[in-house]
Amino acid sequence: MTIAARTTGTVVSLARPAAHRPPASPSATRSARLHAWSESWADEPLPHLPDIPPDLRDALPEAVAQARRDLDPGDPGEVLAALATLASRRGLDLPDGIALELDIEIMAGWPRDLWRTAFRAVWERFAYRRMPEVADFRRFIEADLAERQARLDRLESIRLKLETIELKKTWDEQARRRRGR
Repeated sequence: MTIAARTTGTVVSLARPAAHRPPASPSATRSARLHAWSESWADEPLPHLPDIPPDLRDALPEAVAQARRDLDPGDPGEVLAALATLASRRGLDLPDGIALELDIEIMAGWPRDLWRTAFRAVWERFAYRRMPEVADFRRFIEADLAERQARLDRLESIRLKLETIELKKTWDEQARRRRGR
């Protein structure tokens, strides 16, 4: 059996870096500009918010949707299989009952790619003779998880501010029409 055949279906796939990276697409550039724009203006009060460039305004719904997808939860079955494999490999016992269920529920709530990053890091670096706990896994992805949540929060903040501006314009126009009668 070859190594490739044995690693097919592993918990953590082995990715090879690409030798040549294509230039960034216009949508990727627009997305990067939108994230920079939302980060720089996220804490500004509504009256100070400048007009967002039209191409960034148009890209906002997709950016919010992508930020939500980046936080989509993983697969509880994959988490259970990985924990069982780790316990078997290290000769450790899995937690019983509700403790295992809670561990799986929490870790499956993380994005799949971050869960795999955490699992790989624990597999490589965890040296204690006990079953790793949720915090042992989370330590490796804490910053990435927080950044993804902050990105979504900033984009949602900008979306809500823009929506409020549009509502204010509508209400102002309605009030002008009522006064004009």
